[in-house]
Amino acid sequence: MKRALGAAARDVAAYIRTLDENLSEPPLNAGAAVPAAAAPLQAPSPAPLPAPAASAAPAAAVAAEDIALLAEKVKNCRRCGLGIARLNAVFGVGTYKARVVFVGEGPGFQEDHEGEPFVGRSGQLLDKILETVLGLKRSDVYIANIVKCHPMKSPETPEAHGNDRPPTPEEISACRPYLDEQLRFIKPACIVTLGSVATKVLLGIDKGISTVRGHWYDYPVELFGPGHPIKVLPTYHPAALLRNPNLKRDTWEDMKMLKEFLEKPV
Repeated sequence: MKRALGAAARDVAAYIRTLDENLSEPPLNAGAAVPAAAAPLQAPSPAPLPAPAASAAPAAAVAAEDIALLAEKVKNCRRCGLGIARLNAVFGVGTYKARVVFVGEGPGFQEDHEGEPFVGRSGQLLDKILETVLGLKRSDVYIANIVKCHPMKSPETPEAHGNDRPPTPEEISACRPYLDEQLRFIKPACIVTLGSVATKVLLGIDKGISTVRGHWYDYPVELFGPGHPIKVLPTYHPAALLRNPNLKRDTWEDMKMLKEFLEKPV
């Protein structure tokens, strides 16, 4: 087993080395503090969006329709300045039947241009990890972000590279209800938070990712009532692995924990 895991880990490491060094995402160093303007990143508990209307249609069809309606709301959203500056809203991608939802910080340059989360180099690495460790495709899980629009240092120049910044608490608060509505529709068994920002926001803590990764937590928002918590597993953002391949071993252990969780009988 150790030999097989070691070989697989080397495959991921080799894949990382094939990627060039120019990241579109901002660096996410292990345990790095969020800039003072955005710390702490514990957004206030917002009022939930209106519940979907009851329907006699099959549950699967209702879920698909509800998610499509929510995606349209996000597309037209102007709750904060991000909705005015961005090129495309980045709602989410994957199956609404997913048992696991991966949540990152926010869209970057490439995502803003294509309207899909994690399509840059970090997304390529995330896809490789899903396939290598979990035996899953992007279409087998769901991938989203805390905010749905690209936070830019200079909103006037959306075509500029290196224009990324962390979302502010106000931007997070405005967008947070959309993520919780996605989770209500999908009803996942667990969430994997990618990086410090997503982890701090979803768990309501102010600790760095290197401190909290490798452990399971309960999502502090009761989306399905008492006694039905969603489990949360924090891990490093793929961009952190691209900058520091030494973090791949910890990420590998986190993904093994996720694999064991997903293989448990429902």
